[in-house]
Amino acid sequence: MQDSYPRFRLPECSRIVAGLVLLAVVCSAVRQSAAQNQPEPPREPEPPASSTQPLTLTEQVLRDVLEPLQRGIEEHNPNQVLSVFDSQETPDYARLRDQIRAFFRQYEAIRFRYKVLQVSSEKDRGSVIADVDMAATPMDETRMGVQRSTQMSFQLKLADKGWKLVGFKPSDFFSQ
Repeated sequence: MQDSYPRFRLPECSRIVAGLVLLAVVCSAVRQSAAQNQPEPPREPEPPASSTQPLTLTEQVLRDVLEPLQRGIEEHNPNQVLSVFDSQETPDYARLRDQIRAFFRQYEAIRFRYKVLQVSSEKDRGSVIADVDMAATPMDETRMGVQRSTQMSFQLKLADKGWKLVGFKPSDFFSQ
């Protein structure tokens, strides 16, 4: 008489068990993935940082003047550099504009770094003292690169759209 139960050999059993274990692992991974893809409950929107705390004077000066000045110099963008100046109140603005443009024609790669040492203001006027380092590679390969490090004094005016430069010393920084 024959048994009505199928007989499995050991290697076949181990393949079946391995297949079941693999199936269990795949199902578990699918469940975890589905759980991770569930949308989170909506959160209350956080108020912008500027509405919770007003910017300090130093933060305003960095945002309005020094960061755009640095970007403009490093990106060879005379319009951006000049946009941080108040063209009506900056003495010899036309001469400054010409100096900046001539500077960009002479140098291709420019690195401009600053470290703010002091910021002060009284009413709508302010000043910044910063250590400034600049390295510039000339367009003309026969000329030497330029490295300048100095302590600069920036004079500022508070305008409708933030702080603007009205002068800086040494005023010949871009024409040396």
